[in-house]
Amino acid sequence: MRRFLYSVCLIGAIIPLQSDAQVSQSDALRYSQDILGGTARFAAMGGAFAAVGGDVSTLAYNPAGIAVFTKNELEISPGLTLQSTNASNSSNSVTNQASSINLQSFGLVLTKKVRSKDKDDVGGWKSYNFGIAYNRMNNFNDNVSITTVSHTNSFADGLTQQAQGTYYNNLDGFYLNPAFQIGIIDTIPGSNYSNYFNIIDQNLNKNGDYLLQTENITTTGSMGETDISFGGNYNDKLFIGATVGIVDVNYNLTDVYTETAEYDDQLFGLNNYSFTQNLNTSGEGINFKLGFIYRIMDWLRIGGAIHSPTFLSLTDNYSTSWQADYNSITNPYFYPGPTQTFGDQTAYNYNITTPLKAIGGAAIVINKQGILSADYEYVNYSNISFNSSDPNLAQGYGTAVNNAIGQQFIQANNLRFGFEWVLYPVSFRAGYAIYGNPYNTATVGYSSPRTTYSAGIGLKVNNVYFDFAYTLMQYSEQYAFYQGAETSTLKNNITNVIFTLGYKFGNANHNRMPRRERFQQAYPPPPPPPPPGAY
Repeated sequence: MRRFLYSVCLIGAIIPLQSDAQVSQSDALRYSQDILGGTARFAAMGGAFAAVGGDVSTLAYNPAGIAVFTKNELEISPGLTLQSTNASNSSNSVTNQASSINLQSFGLVLTKKVRSKDKDDVGGWKSYNFGIAYNRMNNFNDNVSITTVSHTNSFADGLTQQAQGTYYNNLDGFYLNPAFQIGIIDTIPGSNYSNYFNIIDQNLNKNGDYLLQTENITTTGSMGETDISFGGNYNDKLFIGATVGIVDVNYNLTDVYTETAEYDDQLFGLNNYSFTQNLNTSGEGINFKLGFIYRIMDWLRIGGAIHSPTFLSLTDNYSTSWQADYNSITNPYFYPGPTQTFGDQTAYNYNITTPLKAIGGAAIVINKQGILSADYEYVNYSNISFNSSDPNLAQGYGTAVNNAIGQQFIQANNLRFGFEWVLYPVSFRAGYAIYGNPYNTATVGYSSPRTTYSAGIGLKVNNVYFDFAYTLMQYSEQYAFYQGAETSTLKNNITNVIFTLGYKFGNANHNRMPRRERFQQAYPPPPPPPPPGAY
């Protein structure tokens, strides 16, 4: 079964070709990823902010973090993302890179101090906070090249099997009919145009013949979230917050698969053929988050958050094209010369619901100048669900996709750790995160945990601060062109370099003095007269 490196939505186009739905690495998980960017401070501390707060990225992570702010803040975080993928197998090893400059985070937090009715009143609500921020959740820019050598089989073998028993005029327009039009598969004479063979040499091992198989996958786009949050500080002990997240998705893919005949095809004259897929996925979604942070003691805080599923409404624009190149050889079954381009295009509308997330964490304050934090996150990826009422999708398609998701994904346990030490005006930070394997190894055949290493530095001068972070995410996956093809191991390294520039303003961290008290300080009453007999 061919495994595709893009979203679960594309399975809609694959159903006519495949007997069952398949979901591969980077497919259903694409819209369930954790924050890859955010602010420099958040990234440098590994994202372990469930009990820390005071950072714009927490609006998308633990919204209670907004209630920790004591001043109004405005900040922006541009970043540079570098992705390197090495594809290796028994015959080749190829490394490709992709890079992009983007906006990782941008946000504004406003703090309103609650006025005390009495100067001795120190309890109750201390402040309310409102914030709006954009956080980049996923970066789809990537470039993958894979090369293998096959002495035994071809992608055309699967096409031949799938076409059997179907009258040639009824072959689907994405895969089988174009392959028939360019001559890669053809009907067997006398079979009433419904039994097929393919023109690939069926004895590739003979005399060392082989197929050179290459695939180039280029993806661009991103997934971001605009967060609108509200929070409150109760007695400097309990911090609570809520967020409405508005998600935007833009994903583009170009996938070109080529088979080159590294043998002298005396019968059909095939040089090579290629199969190109183009996909654009766009859409919007919404989610909700609730969180708290509680200060048990001055040096110990705990925090937690619940993220609702993200409800995404997406549209796919999908197209295929096939081309083949032949030698000028005359034969009774196929006309000679180069062929035209054949393929089809369509659009699908559908909905994806990502799984609920639960986050808990603790933070220790060290000597009022250091923070050590740790977070745990639970997410069950098998709860991803697909549904659609699009008439272009076959009946029962959604059930097939959801069954495939349930079989291939499991729950994952994610851990994040962060550290910060302040030597005013400079801060030093480091972090580490490990994201558990989301795949059912028994079904998928491999596991793919992800690890992230991070470090950073910050500088604060008066009300202006500048932060820098470097993060490195590493993980591996396995990939095959089609069922029976050699499996390649893809080793991925994603580097983020993030800069944050922020500005604190306002006096929200000071209690506003009542008017009567201000008047008494400006015009103190005269001292009382001395008692009788004092002189």
